[in-house]
Amino acid sequence: MLKRELLDDMYCQGVSFIITDKGKLARTIALILVQEYTVARDIITGSVCKNSVAEMPIDMDEIEDIITRRLKPPDVFHRDGFLFQLIMWLAAHLDLDDGDLVALPHTQASAKGQDSLIIHRADEAVIALSICEDKATKNPRSVVRDDVWPEIKDYEAGGRRDELRSSIIATLGSSGMKQEEAISLVRRISWEGRRRYRVRITLEKERRKGLFKGFDTLVPGLVDRRRGETVQIPELRGWMTDFANKVENELREYAQGK
Repeated sequence: MLKRELLDDMYCQGVSFIITDKGKLARTIALILVQEYTVARDIITGSVCKNSVAEMPIDMDEIEDIITRRLKPPDVFHRDGFLFQLIMWLAAHLDLDDGDLVALPHTQASAKGQDSLIIHRADEAVIALSICEDKATKNPRSVVRDDVWPEIKDYEAGGRRDELRSSIIATLGSSGMKQEEAISLVRRISWEGRRRYRVRITLEKERRKGLFKGFDTLVPGLVDRRRGETVQIPELRGWMTDFANKVENELREYAQGK
């Protein structure tokens, strides 16, 4: 449903994701919306078991509530941004190293803070954090320059460490680590050079060479600190509306045990 390709980019590590099966992607996003995170993750990595979906589906009333709040918010831009975040949460699992953990996705379309967080671990220590900024937009360059770069500048200046610590502790806990151990591990982190960034954005046309211009200046050092990820979606709003309808249908089928 998602294919990953590496690209040459003078400013960062270049990655392109191609949606190969819209229907299967919609089914997997529906599973995320009903908190079947492990099943969704296993599907994207190809390790899903036939009987891994919960035996007790959610009631139809709750499904309708999810549809209303997540897929039909007053602002369509929130819907599109939310769905794109979920797509990129799946995409993050396509190239994880051993020990890496991806924070659970946000449950609301307008959540503040980092859009996602990937914890990189080795030898019982957190060695790096990938802070993800996801933007579903028709104006990718201006959004990168005017919205994303200021956010990254704040992180690079040492801001929002409390948010990062909380996200790391919660994510380590979801992996089975005791809270006291997670807190102790986070307090031992040396923040210098540990932040990595993944800017993940939609394109309606082909990726331009200057899309991520300035990334290398804003985040100096090794190139693995900077990733520019794109998904080409022609006619973004129309595509997302059709996709949301497919996810809605999948949610109703889930409630019916299909």
